[in-house]
Amino acid sequence: MELIRIAVLWYHRLKVPSPVISESVQHGMVRSEMPSELTVADLVAMRQLGSHTIAGAGGLDHKVVWAHSCELDDPWHWLAADELLMTTGMCIPRERRRQVEFIQKLTQAGIAGIAIGDDLKAPPLTPAMLAEADALDFPVLIVSHATPFSALGRAVAVAAQSEQVSRIARLSRLYEVARSATLVETSLLQRLSEELAYDMHVVDVEFGTEVLGGGVAPLSARVIAQLCERVADTLARLPARLTFTDGSASVTAWALPTHRRCMLVTIGESDVDVDVFGLLHAQSLIAIDVERTSREREHNDEIGSALLLQIVDGTVGSDAAQPRLEQAGIADTKWITISFDAAHLRRVRTILGDRATPTLSCVIGEEGYVVLAAADSDPCIHLLSAHIANLGVSGSTSTVQRLPDSLRQARWALQAARADGSAVAEYSTAAPLFLPRTITDAHFAARAILGELMDHDEANQLQLIETLETFLTLDRSWSATAAKLMIHRQTLAHRLKRIEALTGRSTRSSADIASFWMALIALRISRGTMRG
Repeated sequence: MELIRIAVLWYHRLKVPSPVISESVQHGMVRSEMPSELTVADLVAMRQLGSHTIAGAGGLDHKVVWAHSCELDDPWHWLAADELLMTTGMCIPRERRRQVEFIQKLTQAGIAGIAIGDDLKAPPLTPAMLAEADALDFPVLIVSHATPFSALGRAVAVAAQSEQVSRIARLSRLYEVARSATLVETSLLQRLSEELAYDMHVVDVEFGTEVLGGGVAPLSARVIAQLCERVADTLARLPARLTFTDGSASVTAWALPTHRRCMLVTIGESDVDVDVFGLLHAQSLIAIDVERTSREREHNDEIGSALLLQIVDGTVGSDAAQPRLEQAGIADTKWITISFDAAHLRRVRTILGDRATPTLSCVIGEEGYVVLAAADSDPCIHLLSAHIANLGVSGSTSTVQRLPDSLRQARWALQAARADGSAVAEYSTAAPLFLPRTITDAHFAARAILGELMDHDEANQLQLIETLETFLTLDRSWSATAAKLMIHRQTLAHRLKRIEALTGRSTRSSADIASFWMALIALRISRGTMRG
Protein backbone atom coordinates (compact mmCIF):
# COMPACT_ATOMS: atom_id res chain seq x y z
CA MET A 1 0.00 0.00 0.00
CA GLU A 2 2.92 2.32 0.81
CA LEU A 3 4.27 1.80 -2.73
CA ILE A 4 0.93 2.85 -4.23
CA ARG A 5 0.76 5.93 -2.02
CA ILE A 6 4.24 6.97 -3.14
CA ALA A 7 3.31 6.32 -6.78
CA VAL A 8 0.27 8.55 -6.42
CA LEU A 9 2.38 11.27 -4.85
CA TRP A 10 4.82 11.04 -7.77
CA TYR A 11 1.93 11.18 -10.19
CA HIS A 12 0.56 14.35 -8.57
CA ARG A 13 4.00 15.94 -8.47
CA LEU A 14 4.32 15.43 -12.23
CA LYS A 15 0.81 16.35 -13.31
CA VAL A 16 -0.52 19.12 -11.01
CA PRO A 17 0.83 22.01 -8.94
CA SER A 18 1.86 21.04 -5.42
CA PRO A 19 -1.00 22.93 -3.69
CA VAL A 20 -3.47 20.41 -5.09
CA ILE A 21 -1.82 17.61 -3.05
CA SER A 22 -3.91 17.79 0.11
CA GLU A 23 -3.71 16.13 3.48
CA SER A 24 -6.13 13.46 2.21
CA VAL A 25 -3.50 12.34 -0.32
CA GLN A 26 -0.78 12.32 2.32
CA HIS A 27 -2.90 9.93 4.37
CA GLY A 28 -3.33 7.47 1.50
CA MET A 29 -6.62 8.91 0.15
CA VAL A 30 -7.12 10.13 -3.41
CA ARG A 31 -8.87 13.39 -4.21
CA SER A 32 -11.45 13.44 -7.00
CA GLU A 33 -9.51 16.32 -8.59
CA MET A 34 -6.73 13.90 -9.55
CA PRO A 35 -6.13 14.05 -13.34
CA SER A 36 -7.24 10.97 -15.25
CA GLU A 37 -5.16 11.32 -18.45
CA LEU A 38 -2.41 8.92 -17.39
CA THR A 39 0.25 8.24 -20.05
CA VAL A 40 3.01 5.68 -20.51
CA ALA A 41 5.53 8.45 -19.79
CA ASP A 42 3.88 9.05 -16.41
CA LEU A 43 4.37 5.40 -15.46
CA VAL A 44 8.03 5.50 -16.50
CA ALA A 45 8.52 8.69 -14.47
CA MET A 46 7.27 6.94 -11.31
CA ARG A 47 10.71 5.64 -10.37
CA GLN A 48 9.34 3.53 -7.56
CA LEU A 49 7.64 1.37 -10.21
CA GLY A 50 11.06 0.44 -11.56
CA SER A 51 10.32 0.63 -15.30
CA HIS A 52 12.32 2.08 -18.18
CA THR A 53 11.87 2.39 -21.95
CA ILE A 54 13.97 0.31 -24.37
CA ALA A 55 12.06 1.09 -27.60
CA GLY A 56 9.17 3.12 -28.98
CA ALA A 57 9.92 6.29 -27.01
CA GLY A 58 7.93 8.25 -29.60
CA GLY A 59 4.74 6.70 -28.18
CA LEU A 60 5.27 7.58 -24.51
CA ASP A 61 2.39 10.05 -24.75
CA HIS A 62 -0.05 7.14 -25.32
CA LYS A 63 -2.97 7.30 -22.88
CA VAL A 64 -3.27 4.36 -20.44
CA VAL A 65 -6.76 3.57 -19.16
CA TRP A 66 -5.99 0.10 -17.76
CA ALA A 67 -3.14 -2.36 -17.27
CA HIS A 68 -3.77 -6.03 -17.90
CA SER A 69 -1.54 -9.10 -17.51
CA CYS A 70 -1.77 -11.67 -20.33
CA GLU A 71 0.48 -14.57 -21.35
CA LEU A 72 -1.61 -15.92 -24.25
CA ASP A 73 -0.17 -16.09 -27.77
CA ASP A 74 -2.67 -13.50 -29.06
CA PRO A 75 -2.94 -10.84 -26.32
CA TRP A 76 -4.39 -8.28 -28.79
CA HIS A 77 -7.62 -10.29 -28.69
CA TRP A 78 -7.89 -9.88 -24.93
CA LEU A 79 -6.96 -6.23 -24.44
CA ALA A 80 -8.73 -3.14 -25.70
CA ALA A 81 -7.40 0.15 -27.04
CA ASP A 82 -5.35 2.28 -24.63
CA GLU A 83 -4.65 -0.65 -22.31
CA LEU A 84 -1.11 -1.54 -21.19
CA LEU A 85 -0.03 -5.17 -21.71
CA MET A 86 1.93 -6.58 -18.77
CA THR A 87 3.79 -9.85 -19.40
CA THR A 88 6.65 -11.90 -18.08
CA GLY A 89 7.47 -12.50 -21.75
CA MET A 90 5.81 -15.90 -22.17
CA CYS A 91 3.52 -14.50 -24.89
CA ILE A 92 6.43 -13.07 -26.91
CA PRO A 93 7.50 -15.36 -29.80
CA ARG A 94 11.16 -16.29 -30.25
CA GLU A 95 11.54 -15.95 -34.01
CA ARG A 96 12.63 -12.57 -35.42
CA ARG A 97 9.84 -12.37 -38.00
CA ARG A 98 7.13 -13.30 -35.50
CA GLN A 99 8.43 -10.76 -32.97
CA VAL A 100 8.04 -8.04 -35.61
CA GLU A 101 4.48 -9.24 -36.37
CA PHE A 102 3.81 -9.30 -32.60
CA ILE A 103 4.59 -5.59 -32.32
CA GLN A 104 2.56 -4.84 -35.47
CA LYS A 105 -0.55 -6.61 -34.18
CA LEU A 106 -0.34 -4.92 -30.77
CA THR A 107 -0.10 -1.56 -32.53
CA GLN A 108 -3.03 -2.34 -34.83
CA ALA A 109 -5.16 -3.23 -31.80
CA GLY A 110 -4.45 0.20 -30.27
CA ILE A 111 -2.62 -1.22 -27.23
CA ALA A 112 -0.90 1.60 -25.27
CA GLY A 113 2.38 -0.30 -24.85
CA ILE A 114 3.97 -3.44 -23.42
CA ALA A 115 5.64 -3.80 -20.00
CA ILE A 116 7.95 -6.84 -19.81
CA GLY A 117 9.21 -8.24 -16.52
CA ASP A 118 12.98 -8.65 -16.33
CA ASP A 119 12.83 -12.02 -14.53
CA LEU A 120 14.49 -13.80 -17.50
CA LYS A 121 11.33 -15.59 -18.68
CA ALA A 122 11.11 -13.53 -21.88
CA PRO A 123 12.98 -14.71 -24.98
CA PRO A 124 15.77 -12.46 -26.29
CA LEU A 125 14.23 -9.35 -27.83
CA THR A 126 15.62 -9.07 -31.35
CA PRO A 127 16.93 -5.79 -32.80
CA ALA A 128 14.28 -6.14 -35.54
CA MET A 129 11.49 -6.18 -32.94
CA LEU A 130 12.83 -3.11 -31.16
CA ALA A 131 13.38 -1.30 -34.48
CA GLU A 132 9.76 -2.02 -35.45
CA ALA A 133 8.60 -0.65 -32.09
CA ASP A 134 10.61 2.53 -32.75
CA ALA A 135 9.18 2.84 -36.26
CA LEU A 136 5.61 2.44 -35.00
CA ASP A 137 6.10 4.55 -31.84
CA PHE A 138 5.01 1.58 -29.74
CA PRO A 139 6.47 1.81 -26.20
CA VAL A 140 8.36 -1.26 -24.93
CA LEU A 141 9.10 -1.08 -21.19
CA ILE A 142 11.21 -3.29 -18.99
CA VAL A 143 9.90 -3.62 -15.41
CA SER A 144 12.13 -4.57 -12.50
CA HIS A 145 11.50 -8.00 -11.03
CA ALA A 146 11.17 -6.26 -7.67
CA THR A 147 8.01 -4.51 -8.88
CA PRO A 148 4.92 -6.72 -8.83
CA PHE A 149 2.55 -6.24 -11.74
CA SER A 150 -0.16 -5.60 -9.18
CA ALA A 151 1.61 -2.37 -8.18
CA LEU A 152 1.73 -1.21 -11.78
CA GLY A 153 -1.92 -2.16 -12.27
CA ARG A 154 -3.03 -0.38 -9.10
CA ALA A 155 -1.20 2.79 -10.09
CA VAL A 156 -3.17 2.81 -13.35
CA ALA A 157 -6.39 1.98 -11.49
CA VAL A 158 -5.92 4.91 -9.11
CA ALA A 159 -5.46 7.26 -12.06
CA ALA A 160 -8.60 5.85 -13.67
CA GLN A 161 -10.64 6.08 -10.48
CA SER A 162 -12.06 9.48 -11.30
CA GLU A 163 -13.59 8.01 -14.48
CA GLN A 164 -15.58 5.34 -12.64
CA VAL A 165 -18.54 7.54 -11.73
CA SER A 166 -19.01 8.57 -15.36
CA ARG A 167 -18.63 4.94 -16.45
CA ILE A 168 -21.28 3.81 -13.98
CA ALA A 169 -23.52 6.58 -15.24
CA ARG A 170 -22.95 5.40 -18.81
CA LEU A 171 -23.75 1.81 -17.78
CA SER A 172 -27.00 3.00 -16.24
CA ARG A 173 -27.86 4.80 -19.47
CA LEU A 174 -27.09 1.70 -21.55
CA TYR A 175 -29.46 -0.44 -19.51
CA GLU A 176 -32.09 2.27 -19.55
CA VAL A 177 -31.74 2.30 -23.36
CA ALA A 178 -32.26 -1.49 -23.40
CA ARG A 179 -35.33 -1.18 -21.20
CA SER A 180 -36.91 1.69 -23.12
CA ALA A 181 -36.15 0.15 -26.54
CA THR A 182 -39.01 -2.28 -25.96
CA LEU A 183 -41.38 0.65 -25.43
CA VAL A 184 -40.58 2.62 -28.60
CA GLU A 185 -40.37 1.88 -32.30
CA THR A 186 -36.62 2.52 -32.46
CA SER A 187 -34.59 -0.71 -32.30
CA LEU A 188 -32.17 -1.47 -29.47
CA LEU A 189 -29.27 -1.47 -31.92
CA GLN A 190 -30.15 2.00 -33.15
CA ARG A 191 -30.62 3.34 -29.62
CA LEU A 192 -27.24 1.97 -28.53
CA SER A 193 -25.65 3.43 -31.67
CA GLU A 194 -26.97 6.84 -30.67
CA GLU A 195 -25.82 6.43 -27.06
CA LEU A 196 -22.26 5.36 -27.98
CA ALA A 197 -22.08 7.79 -30.94
CA TYR A 198 -21.20 5.06 -33.46
CA ASP A 199 -23.28 3.41 -36.17
CA MET A 200 -23.35 -0.21 -35.05
CA HIS A 201 -24.29 -3.25 -37.11
CA VAL A 202 -24.61 -6.98 -36.51
CA VAL A 203 -23.44 -9.32 -39.28
CA ASP A 204 -24.03 -13.07 -39.52
CA VAL A 205 -20.62 -14.01 -40.91
CA GLU A 206 -21.70 -17.56 -41.79
CA PHE A 207 -24.40 -16.49 -44.24
CA GLY A 208 -23.30 -12.93 -45.00
CA THR A 209 -26.45 -11.20 -43.77
CA GLU A 210 -27.02 -8.13 -41.63
CA VAL A 211 -29.03 -8.83 -38.48
CA LEU A 212 -31.24 -6.35 -36.55
CA GLY A 213 -31.29 -3.74 -39.34
CA GLY A 214 -33.75 -1.62 -37.39
CA GLY A 215 -33.37 1.74 -39.14
CA VAL A 216 -29.57 1.99 -39.15
CA ALA A 217 -28.21 2.59 -42.67
CA PRO A 218 -27.21 -0.87 -43.92
CA LEU A 219 -23.61 -1.97 -44.37
CA SER A 220 -22.37 -2.19 -47.92
CA ALA A 221 -22.29 -5.66 -49.47
CA ARG A 222 -18.56 -5.16 -50.05
CA VAL A 223 -17.81 -4.69 -46.35
CA ILE A 224 -19.92 -7.72 -45.41
CA ALA A 225 -18.16 -9.83 -48.05
CA GLN A 226 -14.72 -8.74 -46.82
CA LEU A 227 -15.61 -9.52 -43.21
CA CYS A 228 -16.99 -12.96 -44.09
CA GLU A 229 -13.90 -13.76 -46.14
CA ARG A 230 -11.55 -12.80 -43.30
CA VAL A 231 -13.26 -15.08 -40.76
CA ALA A 232 -14.18 -17.92 -43.12
CA ASP A 233 -11.52 -20.20 -41.63
CA THR A 234 -12.33 -19.32 -38.01
CA LEU A 235 -16.13 -19.68 -37.88
CA ALA A 236 -15.90 -22.25 -35.09
CA ARG A 237 -14.13 -19.65 -32.91
CA LEU A 238 -14.47 -16.11 -34.15
CA PRO A 239 -11.70 -13.62 -33.28
CA ALA A 240 -12.57 -11.47 -30.27
CA ARG A 241 -11.67 -8.33 -32.25
CA LEU A 242 -10.89 -7.76 -35.93
CA THR A 243 -9.98 -4.63 -37.88
CA PHE A 244 -9.43 -4.00 -41.59
CA THR A 245 -9.73 -1.10 -44.00
CA ASP A 246 -12.30 -0.52 -46.72
CA GLY A 247 -11.04 2.31 -48.86
CA SER A 248 -10.47 5.23 -46.50
CA ALA A 249 -12.66 3.76 -43.75
CA SER A 250 -11.62 1.44 -40.95
CA VAL A 251 -13.89 -1.50 -40.05
CA THR A 252 -13.82 -2.85 -36.49
CA ALA A 253 -15.68 -6.04 -35.55
CA TRP A 254 -16.18 -7.90 -32.26
CA ALA A 255 -17.49 -11.45 -31.82
CA LEU A 256 -20.89 -11.81 -30.15
CA PRO A 257 -21.73 -14.69 -27.77
CA THR A 258 -24.73 -16.02 -29.72
CA HIS A 259 -25.66 -19.42 -31.16
CA ARG A 260 -25.48 -17.78 -34.58
CA ARG A 261 -22.03 -16.77 -35.81
CA CYS A 262 -22.43 -13.02 -35.49
CA MET A 263 -20.11 -10.04 -35.07
CA LEU A 264 -20.79 -6.49 -33.93
CA VAL A 265 -19.42 -4.09 -36.56
CA THR A 266 -18.67 -0.36 -36.63
CA ILE A 267 -17.03 1.82 -39.29
CA GLY A 268 -14.97 4.96 -38.73
CA GLU A 269 -12.11 7.02 -40.10
CA SER A 270 -9.72 4.97 -37.92
CA ASP A 271 -9.96 1.92 -35.63
CA VAL A 272 -13.15 2.46 -33.67
CA ASP A 273 -12.21 3.47 -30.13
CA VAL A 274 -15.18 2.58 -27.96
CA ASP A 275 -14.73 2.65 -24.20
CA VAL A 276 -14.23 -1.03 -23.35
CA PHE A 277 -16.45 -0.71 -20.27
CA GLY A 278 -19.38 0.51 -22.33
CA LEU A 279 -18.58 -1.77 -25.25
CA LEU A 280 -18.64 -5.00 -23.23
CA HIS A 281 -22.07 -4.17 -21.84
CA ALA A 282 -23.34 -3.05 -25.24
CA GLN A 283 -22.11 -6.35 -26.71
CA SER A 284 -23.99 -8.27 -24.05
CA LEU A 285 -27.20 -6.32 -24.59
CA ILE A 286 -27.02 -6.68 -28.37
CA ALA A 287 -26.19 -10.39 -28.09
CA ILE A 288 -29.27 -10.92 -25.92
CA ASP A 289 -31.40 -9.09 -28.50
CA VAL A 290 -29.94 -11.15 -31.37
CA GLU A 291 -30.52 -14.36 -29.43
CA ARG A 292 -34.08 -13.44 -28.50
CA THR A 293 -34.98 -12.36 -32.03
CA SER A 294 -33.35 -15.41 -33.65
CA ARG A 295 -34.91 -17.95 -31.30
CA GLU A 296 -38.33 -16.37 -31.74
CA ARG A 297 -37.96 -16.47 -35.53
CA GLU A 298 -36.78 -20.09 -35.50
CA HIS A 299 -39.83 -21.01 -33.41
CA ASN A 300 -42.13 -19.23 -35.85
CA ASP A 301 -40.40 -20.99 -38.78
CA GLU A 302 -41.27 -24.36 -37.25
CA ILE A 303 -44.88 -23.31 -36.70
CA GLY A 304 -45.03 -22.13 -40.33
CA SER A 305 -43.51 -25.41 -41.52
CA ALA A 306 -46.21 -27.42 -39.74
CA LEU A 307 -48.90 -25.22 -41.30
CA LEU A 308 -47.50 -25.55 -44.82
CA LEU A 309 -47.25 -29.34 -44.52
CA GLN A 310 -50.85 -29.49 -43.34
CA ILE A 311 -51.97 -27.38 -46.30
CA VAL A 312 -50.08 -29.68 -48.70
CA ASP A 313 -51.57 -32.78 -47.05
CA GLY A 314 -55.04 -31.27 -47.21
CA THR A 315 -55.57 -31.55 -43.44
CA VAL A 316 -56.07 -27.78 -43.08
CA GLY A 317 -58.66 -26.02 -45.23
CA SER A 318 -58.80 -22.42 -46.41
CA ASP A 319 -60.92 -21.12 -43.52
CA ALA A 320 -58.70 -22.66 -40.86
CA ALA A 321 -55.51 -21.55 -42.61
CA GLN A 322 -56.56 -17.91 -43.08
CA PRO A 323 -55.91 -16.60 -39.53
CA ARG A 324 -52.61 -18.48 -39.38
CA LEU A 325 -51.53 -16.98 -42.70
CA GLU A 326 -52.40 -13.55 -41.32
CA GLN A 327 -50.23 -14.28 -38.30
CA ALA A 328 -47.36 -15.23 -40.64
CA GLY A 329 -47.85 -11.96 -42.54
CA ILE A 330 -48.68 -13.45 -45.96
CA ALA A 331 -52.50 -13.43 -46.06
CA ASP A 332 -54.60 -11.77 -48.76
CA THR A 333 -51.94 -11.70 -51.45
CA LYS A 334 -50.64 -13.68 -54.40
CA TRP A 335 -47.95 -16.23 -53.55
CA ILE A 336 -45.09 -17.90 -55.33
CA THR A 337 -43.09 -20.93 -54.17
CA ILE A 338 -39.33 -21.33 -54.51
CA SER A 339 -37.83 -24.82 -54.40
CA PHE A 340 -34.20 -25.76 -53.61
CA ASP A 341 -32.12 -28.61 -52.21
CA ALA A 342 -33.32 -29.44 -48.70
CA ALA A 343 -29.82 -28.91 -47.26
CA HIS A 344 -30.21 -25.15 -47.90
CA LEU A 345 -33.33 -24.66 -45.75
CA ARG A 346 -31.49 -22.99 -42.84
CA ARG A 347 -29.63 -20.70 -45.24
CA VAL A 348 -32.88 -19.68 -46.97
CA ARG A 349 -34.61 -19.02 -43.66
CA THR A 350 -31.67 -16.94 -42.41
CA ILE A 351 -31.28 -14.84 -45.56
CA LEU A 352 -34.98 -14.08 -45.94
CA GLY A 353 -35.56 -13.77 -42.20
CA ASP A 354 -32.79 -11.19 -41.80
CA ARG A 355 -34.41 -9.32 -44.67
CA ALA A 356 -37.68 -9.41 -42.65
CA THR A 357 -39.54 -11.13 -45.50
CA PRO A 358 -42.71 -12.96 -44.32
CA THR A 359 -42.56 -16.62 -45.44
CA LEU A 360 -43.69 -20.18 -44.86
CA SER A 361 -41.06 -22.86 -45.43
CA CYS A 362 -40.65 -26.61 -45.09
CA VAL A 363 -38.79 -29.68 -46.33
CA ILE A 364 -40.50 -32.48 -48.24
CA GLY A 365 -38.29 -35.34 -49.28
CA GLU A 366 -35.05 -34.04 -50.76
CA GLU A 367 -36.39 -30.57 -51.60
CA GLY A 368 -36.98 -27.47 -49.52
CA TYR A 369 -39.77 -24.99 -50.25
CA VAL A 370 -40.44 -21.39 -49.25
CA VAL A 371 -43.76 -19.64 -49.93
CA LEU A 372 -43.72 -15.84 -50.03
CA ALA A 373 -45.67 -12.91 -51.46
CA ALA A 374 -45.27 -12.63 -55.23
CA ALA A 375 -44.45 -8.93 -54.74
CA ASP A 376 -41.29 -9.95 -52.83
CA SER A 377 -40.19 -12.58 -55.34
CA ASP A 378 -37.67 -10.70 -57.51
CA PRO A 379 -35.35 -9.36 -54.76
CA CYS A 380 -35.59 -12.62 -52.81
CA ILE A 381 -34.74 -14.77 -55.84
CA HIS A 382 -31.81 -12.45 -56.55
CA LEU A 383 -30.53 -12.83 -52.97
CA LEU A 384 -30.94 -16.61 -52.84
CA SER A 385 -29.42 -17.26 -56.28
CA ALA A 386 -26.16 -15.72 -55.04
CA HIS A 387 -25.88 -18.50 -52.43
CA ILE A 388 -27.71 -21.51 -53.91
CA ALA A 389 -26.84 -23.23 -57.19
CA ASN A 390 -30.33 -24.14 -58.45
CA LEU A 391 -33.74 -22.62 -57.72
CA GLY A 392 -37.15 -23.55 -59.06
CA VAL A 393 -39.89 -20.90 -59.07
CA SER A 394 -43.62 -21.62 -59.37
CA GLY A 395 -46.29 -19.57 -61.02
CA SER A 396 -48.33 -17.28 -58.75
CA THR A 397 -51.49 -18.33 -56.93
CA SER A 398 -53.86 -16.61 -54.53
CA THR A 399 -55.84 -19.50 -53.05
CA VAL A 400 -54.89 -21.93 -50.29
CA GLN A 401 -56.28 -24.82 -52.34
CA ARG A 402 -53.73 -24.16 -55.09
CA LEU A 403 -50.67 -24.03 -52.79
CA PRO A 404 -49.96 -27.77 -53.21
CA ASP A 405 -49.90 -27.21 -56.98
CA SER A 406 -47.57 -24.26 -56.43
CA LEU A 407 -45.11 -26.50 -54.58
CA ARG A 408 -45.28 -29.11 -57.38
CA GLN A 409 -44.62 -26.43 -59.97
CA ALA A 410 -41.60 -25.18 -58.03
CA ARG A 411 -40.30 -28.73 -57.76
CA TRP A 412 -40.74 -29.26 -61.47
CA ALA A 413 -38.90 -26.02 -62.25
CA LEU A 414 -36.09 -27.11 -59.90
CA GLN A 415 -35.75 -30.37 -61.81
CA ALA A 416 -35.43 -28.39 -65.02
CA ALA A 417 -32.81 -26.07 -63.42
CA ARG A 418 -30.78 -29.07 -62.31
CA ALA A 419 -31.07 -30.68 -65.73
CA ASP A 420 -29.63 -27.76 -67.71
CA GLY A 421 -27.53 -26.16 -64.95
CA SER A 422 -29.62 -22.99 -64.72
CA ALA A 423 -29.35 -20.86 -61.58
CA VAL A 424 -33.08 -20.12 -61.67
CA ALA A 425 -35.87 -21.84 -63.61
CA GLU A 426 -39.47 -20.62 -63.63
CA TYR A 427 -42.37 -23.01 -64.03
CA SER A 428 -43.94 -21.06 -66.88
CA THR A 429 -40.81 -21.28 -69.03
CA ALA A 430 -38.69 -24.03 -67.45
CA ALA A 431 -40.02 -27.10 -69.18
CA PRO A 432 -38.15 -27.99 -72.40
CA LEU A 433 -40.24 -28.68 -75.48
CA PHE A 434 -40.03 -32.42 -74.89
CA LEU A 435 -41.50 -32.11 -71.36
CA PRO A 436 -45.19 -31.44 -70.58
CA ARG A 437 -45.90 -27.94 -69.33
CA THR A 438 -48.84 -28.56 -66.95
CA ILE A 439 -49.53 -30.92 -64.05
CA THR A 440 -52.25 -32.63 -66.06
CA ASP A 441 -49.97 -33.14 -69.05
CA ALA A 442 -47.29 -34.51 -66.71
CA HIS A 443 -49.72 -37.08 -65.32
CA PHE A 444 -50.63 -38.31 -68.79
CA ALA A 445 -46.98 -38.36 -69.90
CA ALA A 446 -45.99 -40.46 -66.91
CA ARG A 447 -48.92 -42.85 -67.44
CA ALA A 448 -48.16 -43.24 -71.13
CA ILE A 449 -44.68 -44.65 -70.45
CA LEU A 450 -44.79 -45.95 -66.89
CA GLY A 451 -48.47 -46.83 -66.49
CA GLU A 452 -47.91 -50.62 -66.58
CA LEU A 453 -45.16 -50.36 -63.97
CA MET A 454 -47.28 -48.14 -61.73
CA ASP A 455 -50.22 -50.56 -61.87
CA HIS A 456 -47.95 -53.57 -61.37
CA ASP A 457 -46.29 -52.02 -58.29
CA GLU A 458 -49.65 -51.12 -56.77
CA ALA A 459 -51.13 -54.57 -57.37
CA ASN A 460 -48.09 -56.59 -56.26
CA GLN A 461 -46.52 -54.25 -53.72
CA LEU A 462 -43.26 -54.25 -55.66
CA GLN A 463 -40.80 -51.41 -56.33
CA LEU A 464 -40.20 -51.54 -60.06
CA ILE A 465 -40.53 -47.73 -60.41
CA GLU A 466 -38.02 -47.20 -57.59
CA THR A 467 -35.68 -49.77 -59.12
CA LEU A 468 -35.78 -48.07 -62.53
CA GLU A 469 -35.23 -44.60 -61.08
CA THR A 470 -32.31 -45.74 -58.92
CA PHE A 471 -30.74 -47.63 -61.84
CA LEU A 472 -30.86 -44.58 -64.12
CA THR A 473 -29.83 -42.12 -61.40
CA LEU A 474 -26.72 -44.21 -60.73
CA ASP A 475 -25.83 -44.23 -64.44
CA ARG A 476 -26.95 -47.87 -64.89
CA SER A 477 -24.35 -49.19 -62.45
CA TRP A 478 -25.43 -52.70 -61.43
CA SER A 479 -23.28 -52.89 -58.30
CA ALA A 480 -24.20 -49.38 -57.05
CA THR A 481 -27.91 -49.96 -57.70
CA ALA A 482 -27.94 -53.33 -55.93
CA ALA A 483 -26.11 -51.79 -52.95
CA LYS A 484 -28.46 -48.78 -52.79
CA LEU A 485 -31.56 -50.97 -52.91
CA MET A 486 -29.93 -53.61 -50.66
CA ILE A 487 -30.78 -56.45 -53.06
CA HIS A 488 -28.75 -59.14 -54.85
CA ARG A 489 -27.55 -58.52 -58.41
CA GLN A 490 -29.70 -61.47 -59.55
CA THR A 491 -32.76 -59.80 -58.03
CA LEU A 492 -31.87 -56.58 -59.85
CA ALA A 493 -31.51 -58.50 -63.14
CA HIS A 494 -34.92 -60.08 -62.65
CA ARG A 495 -36.54 -56.69 -61.94
CA LEU A 496 -34.98 -55.03 -64.99
CA LYS A 497 -36.22 -57.83 -67.23
CA ARG A 498 -39.68 -57.43 -65.75
CA ILE A 499 -39.55 -53.66 -66.41
CA GLU A 500 -38.59 -54.22 -70.04
CA ALA A 501 -41.35 -56.83 -70.47
CA LEU A 502 -44.07 -54.59 -69.00
CA THR A 503 -43.07 -51.40 -70.84
CA GLY A 504 -41.84 -52.83 -74.11
CA ARG A 505 -38.73 -50.62 -73.78
CA SER A 506 -35.08 -51.54 -73.26
CA THR A 507 -32.80 -50.28 -70.46
CA ARG A 508 -29.94 -50.45 -72.98
CA SER A 509 -31.46 -48.26 -75.68
CA SER A 510 -30.55 -44.55 -75.54
CA ALA A 511 -33.97 -43.53 -76.89
CA ASP A 512 -35.84 -45.70 -74.40
CA ILE A 513 -33.64 -44.52 -71.53
CA ALA A 514 -34.45 -40.89 -72.44
CA SER A 515 -38.18 -41.71 -72.43
CA PHE A 516 -37.89 -43.46 -69.08
CA TRP A 517 -36.01 -40.51 -67.58
CA MET A 518 -38.44 -37.82 -68.77
CA ALA A 519 -41.38 -39.91 -67.61
CA LEU A 520 -39.83 -40.32 -64.16
CA ILE A 521 -39.39 -36.55 -63.88
CA ALA A 522 -43.01 -36.03 -64.87
CA LEU A 523 -44.10 -38.69 -62.37
CA ARG A 524 -42.32 -36.97 -59.46
CA ILE A 525 -44.20 -33.75 -60.18
CA SER A 526 -47.58 -35.22 -60.98
CA ARG A 527 -48.04 -37.41 -57.90
CA GLY A 528 -51.14 -36.61 -55.90
CA THR A 529 -49.08 -35.85 -52.75
CA MET A 530 -45.83 -33.90 -52.47
CA ARG A 531 -44.56 -36.60 -50.09
CA GLY A 532 -44.65 -39.17 -52.87
